[in-house]
Amino acid sequence: ATAALDAAKVLLSDAQAELATWTARSEALALALDEARSRAGAERLAEVDGVLGTLLDLVDVDPGWEAPFEAAAGEALAAVVVASPDAAREALAALHSEAIAGAVLALGPARVASSTPPVGESVRARVRATRGGVDELLDVLVGSAVVVDGGWQEALELSLSHPELIVVTPDG
Repeated sequence: ATAALDAAKVLLSDAQAELATWTARSEALALALDEARSRAGAERLAEVDGVLGTLLDLVDVDPGWEAPFEAAAGEALAAVVVASPDAAREALAALHSEAIAGAVLALGPARVASSTPPVGESVRARVRATRGGVDELLDVLVGSAVVVDGGWQEALELSLSHPELIVVTPDG
């Protein structure tokens, strides 16, 4: 019974440490999201018709794939997504009128997505839109993104031999 109790204490300690790690990551991501929204002018654009939110607000990423997705999408994560090109015009005019820098991505006519990457594991397969119309945008932004497990050296070599790809590692 003493050995079982000791083992349970070790498991509890490990679980508490993991909880602390994930709590810290969650808080850091929340702060980063708030900062990204601010940089993109999302708060100012909240009143503009057709604004759907930042890209990060509109996707669901498989657990463990957050870092590769963030690396592949880059600054587009902070962009404000709008429902149409007309909404984009209105949003950009609002940003310009207040001299606020920001990025706007418009949904609309079908875009040409890249074909399935020939190597690595597709990042796009691990990300889903939580709102209609955003899937096509994701196809364009991260459709050519792949994750390779061999570290940054393999990622570099692959990106040099396949410049059409966005190549990331599991840790982003």
